[in-house]
Formats: sequence, C-alpha cells, structure tokens
Amino acid sequence: MYIPYNGYKLYYAKPSMTPAKPSFVDPDFTRWELHRVWVVEATLKPGARHIYSKRIFYLDEDSWVAVCSDQYDLAGKLYRSSIGNMTFSYDVSAVSNENYTFYDFISGAYSLVGGVGAYEGLRYSDPLSEIQWSPETLAGSGLR
Repeated sequence: MYIPYNGYKLYYAKPSMTPAKPSFVDPDFTRWELHRVWVVEATLKPGARHIYSKRIFYLDEDSWVAVCSDQYDLAGKLYRSSIGNMTFSYDVSAVSNENYTFYDFISGAYSLVGGVGAYEGLRYSDPLSEIQWSPETLAGSGLR
C-alpha cells in the first residue's frame, strides 16, 4: 500500500509555506512510499454505542505505526479518514508520527495538526522520574 512516509517537508513546514489548501493538504508537501502494511479491522460490538460502526487501521510493517485509518458511520459508509505523516527522528533513533491529517467526508472539512516548523523543530525533554509519575504528583499538577 502507498502510505505517507518521510514527510519532513510537511512536518517542518514554516507557516509562510502554507501546506494547507482550502480542501486538502498540498500534494507538494506529502511523500508516499510503497510499504507492506497489516490491516486491522475493528467493528462495534452488538448493543454498544459509538460514533463509528467500524474502523480500519493500516499499520506499517517496518515501524508498527498506524499510519492511516478509515472510520465508517453507523450506516456503513466511509465517514472520516486519518493520515499520519510519519518521519524518523535521527537524534533519538525513533519514528515520529505526531503530524496528522483528519478528513471528514460528510462536511468536507479537514484538519492538519502537529507541524513543528513554526517552532524550529521538535525538541525532546528529559525523561520524567518515577516520582513525577506518581498519582499524588499528577493529581497535584492538574487544574480543577
């Protein structure tokens, strides 16, 4: 399947470059590669309620990242699709899939989120210590 891969141009686009067009992401900012994918289908259990009756996830076999998904409405029609514009972070030797495009086929709207070009790139913070993840510490850091 052709999936978005090595999407550095979109991920690091500056705001002045305007990758967002009125109805879709500018194709000049996306890069597609032929990859093996695993297809995982999730269907709504009988009697359960949810906005989607079915979701299909496409997992890249090399990274095991869910790079695309299709969401179906309760009538079984394609409702939305999500596309993860994956990149590789060489400084930490890990895949980064934090830039997404969400398409809504009913309204015709879409959302492009997660670009870091306006912020001079992605920066990793130091790992949190075990005490910083304690229930007490997390409860004290929240807003009420």
